[in-house]
Amino acid sequence: MLKKTSALVTALILLTGLFSVLAFASSKDALPVSSGIEALRNEFFIDTAPSADGYALDYALYSPAGANDNEKYPLVIFLHGIGHGDYVGSQLDDSDFPYWASSELQSRFTEGGAFILLPRAPEQKLVYWSKSLVPALRSVIDDVIAKHGDNIDTSKIFIGGSSAGGEMTWDMIIAFPEYFAGAFPIAATGTVSAADTKKCADVAIWMIASTMDPVISYPATTTPLWNNVCKNNNDPSLCRLSSFSSVKEPAGNGASDNHHMAKVVTFDMHMLDGSVYKDVTHKDGNGNSLTLESPNGMIYWMNSVSSEYEGDAGNGSGNLNVNGLTNFFDAIRNFFLKIVNLFQRLFGL
Repeated sequence: MLKKTSALVTALILLTGLFSVLAFASSKDALPVSSGIEALRNEFFIDTAPSADGYALDYALYSPAGANDNEKYPLVIFLHGIGHGDYVGSQLDDSDFPYWASSELQSRFTEGGAFILLPRAPEQKLVYWSKSLVPALRSVIDDVIAKHGDNIDTSKIFIGGSSAGGEMTWDMIIAFPEYFAGAFPIAATGTVSAADTKKCADVAIWMIASTMDPVISYPATTTPLWNNVCKNNNDPSLCRLSSFSSVKEPAGNGASDNHHMAKVVTFDMHMLDGSVYKDVTHKDGNGNSLTLESPNGMIYWMNSVSSEYEGDAGNGSGNLNVNGLTNFFDAIRNFFLKIVNLFQRLFGL
């Protein structure tokens, strides 16, 4: 009888210890959406990556990992558009993407959460997202993996961005396709050749565009690019195109213009009340129409894709060559963007 009692006590102690480990080895409690965007922004911390090609980029990072947490979480990177990188932390202050740190959206990830990374282009120096910043942005990703790799699932790294950030998204997945499981360029500026879509053929791509975009020509830019993605991607069933006409914000009011679609992803491709977005069609790379009913959105898509990347720093293939000619064209592009940014500041856009 004594032996049975002793065995029972031992079992209870072991179970108690197990429950204690499970209690502490889990993602931290994220704040709900009702806490407000400012509270969610405060959940991020600022850090700076090592310099690469003359630029040391700072970044804002949200970590889902709790104390003694051994779980591996995806890493989601969002790149701001021009005019949102004027100072350290401006990529947080000028963005609603921190809603992705809320408990409602974090819980949609299969792992129970995700790292959210917001790098910043040094716009205070009149330097914007461009090919010349590709090595520096790679340094940011490598730095985050080096410091938080125990909790990052490197096979689940996603990158997206708006406007110039969308163009930089393409630059990154072309340069280092093995880094990324998926990409979501939003109203991306610039052009991408058919040959370049072949370089990132293993990356699942979700393009977001508007047929009424005043900056990007849908028939001249979006349509041929999407056709090349469908033709050249190794799994077009995992690729998406969301085509908006009149762009709405998640609350239902009209966006400032039909180029500003970043807020479309703010609540995971749904309206604030969870209803389906209006004035938009979704289809996959095989031409099948899709309906995104809450909670099925971009996060559910992220749950379904992965890469074989193991987090080796600097192991990129370098498919995007940055040379003197590239820097020359970047200088011209930056001059144009300076003018655009000046108008934004003058008119408060």
